[in-house]
Amino acid sequence: MNTGAQMLTLALDVDGVLLDPDRNGDGHWTNELTARFGIERAQLREAFFMNSWDDVINGRRTVEDSLGEALARIGTTVDVESVLSCWFDADYAPIEETFDLARRAAGAGCRVVLATNQEHRRATYLHRRIGAAVPLERVICSADVGCQKHDPRFFETASDHLGLSADQRTSVVFVDDVMHNVDVARSSGWRAVHASAGQPWRQEVADMLALPR
Repeated sequence: MNTGAQMLTLALDVDGVLLDPDRNGDGHWTNELTARFGIERAQLREAFFMNSWDDVINGRRTVEDSLGEALARIGTTVDVESVLSCWFDADYAPIEETFDLARRAAGAGCRVVLATNQEHRRATYLHRRIGAAVPLERVICSADVGCQKHDPRFFETASDHLGLSADQRTSVVFVDDVMHNVDVARSSGWRAVHASAGQPWRQEVADMLALPR
């Protein structure tokens, strides 16, 4: 049990850490979009992700409005809610080893949060789905913060959301599969681990949180 004066926090990225972008060998989630609705990945990338995603992921536009405009450009009659449902469900491929780590951390008295680049709708979805399997205290997402994790302001704001003073930030152990995000988190005072494929990073996290074996 974590009995230190300052509660330890496990802050997890989502895609590449908790969820498998390759969906256990089934490939990118847009494969499902193509199979169901005939919308190709390249079409969605050009009409949506290259066009307005930066505004969406940073909370300046809603995903519904931007995606609706993109679908109109593509020329499909598929509605926004059907695409969002396909996206969120198809993209939900848990990496069980990380879920187990998160549950161990929660069971040892650590608070577990998500620190993720997400727009509001998927952030809410992930809070519900992941929170059903892991005790989550909160989701800190780029759309709420107004910037992404490559920007030091993300971790400054996240520290405020977690109620941490500057000298308490080392109580956070952050995990991300993007090394630059790990470096920015460290420069902001968080302890951080790179979720590198083939490396024993989960054990490193467990040791940093002093989890019982």
